[in-house]
Amino acid sequence: MTTSLLFVKYALIIMLLVPASLFAVLPLRDSLKHSLKQSVLIICGCAVLLSLILSLIGIKTGTAEKLLAAIGLIPLFGIYYSITGGALIKKLFCFLNSTMIVTNALVYGKILSAPFELESSEQITRSVSGGLCLIVAAVLGIFYWKTLNVKIPYLITSDALDMDWRFAVLGPLLVTVLFYWVTPRSAEVVMTGRVRITTLAFLALVPIGIHMVYQGFWRIAVNLTETARLKADNELMEMETKRYEELRSYMNETRALRHDFRQHLLVMNEYAKSGDTDKLTDYISQFSASLADHKGTFSANAAVDAVASHYEQVAESQNTHIKWLLEIPEILPIPESDYIAIFGNLVENALNAVSSIPEEKRNIHVTARMLSDAMMGLTVKNPYEGVIKMGKNGLPKSSRPGHGVGLYSVEAAVKRYNGVLNLNTDDGIFTAGVLLYPGMV
Repeated sequence: MTTSLLFVKYALIIMLLVPASLFAVLPLRDSLKHSLKQSVLIICGCAVLLSLILSLIGIKTGTAEKLLAAIGLIPLFGIYYSITGGALIKKLFCFLNSTMIVTNALVYGKILSAPFELESSEQITRSVSGGLCLIVAAVLGIFYWKTLNVKIPYLITSDALDMDWRFAVLGPLLVTVLFYWVTPRSAEVVMTGRVRITTLAFLALVPIGIHMVYQGFWRIAVNLTETARLKADNELMEMETKRYEELRSYMNETRALRHDFRQHLLVMNEYAKSGDTDKLTDYISQFSASLADHKGTFSANAAVDAVASHYEQVAESQNTHIKWLLEIPEILPIPESDYIAIFGNLVENALNAVSSIPEEKRNIHVTARMLSDAMMGLTVKNPYEGVIKMGKNGLPKSSRPGHGVGLYSVEAAVKRYNGVLNLNTDDGIFTAGVLLYPGMV
């Protein structure tokens, strides 16, 4: 075989790194450090260049194409890691999932092309297996398109599906190794007896089985998420009902106070006429205290007001003071359930964090306002003691019980609105700041 044809033979097989790159990037399209188009161009361009370099190495050393392709996965993962965000274990899962697809294409293409390579004496025809592998990879990409674009992204961002991703990566890893191991070394092996027909039939069923596994996990995640949403809605409804009863009781008491106010004026007037300033001062203090016991609303939005009222009572039960500044409209620009998930989790996280510090330091500041018609801001500040380490994902990594709870849910909700979650630990104050851009969804 001439050098040019040998180069083509190597390049066509090793070029499987290109669809592997694409299949790895798609599930993390919302966690890319660049735009999807730029990320695809970067990693696929690097995969092409890598394939050409490895093909030249293969010509010089005579190393098998599939071994060179496997070696090429190492630097390719480094490039992939640098352009994607999120947890390492989830990146590894998506990358191994892509290698599983292309190794499936590799073995299937090799088996399909066996008759051509065995019977034909033309050198160009004997290089057809690489082209068939790329075609099979394209077909599998179309077959898995929804899985790569919808189901896997949903699985890796779902808080409801409590999956240990350290074990989840074993699935695509083992299947990848299996495909690599069964890839035939020569056409003669494939054409022995019924090996070719049996293997083709089996390998045709594998993508269907993998698709059904992802479909099952996706359905479970969707159902769990829906159940969690309904539970959250029910809890919010209970809070709103309780808040409504509180406000109605407050209005009735206010109405009674207004009715009795004339009697209070008569008493104070008599004390003033008699010059008994001590009794007058004492009576005014008692009357003022009775008025101070009644709290008004925290926010114009009923759902946010109900949640704030709930956590105000929780704060009082643990001797914590919360300063509320909730300047948000009656009708929010995003669904109330999403905003409550962010708002409630941040406040609850702050209350958990301060519960173990001295009572005199238990002060929380909550500020929420519309920064513009298309931008919402939310800030929750609370003191803390000890050391809070930030993980690679930017979220707290602390051994202290309660600290950091709910921040993963907040991060997922913020991403849905192209927002930003900013966490700071300065001078013993933990600050969680959120910016949402409802108009960009």
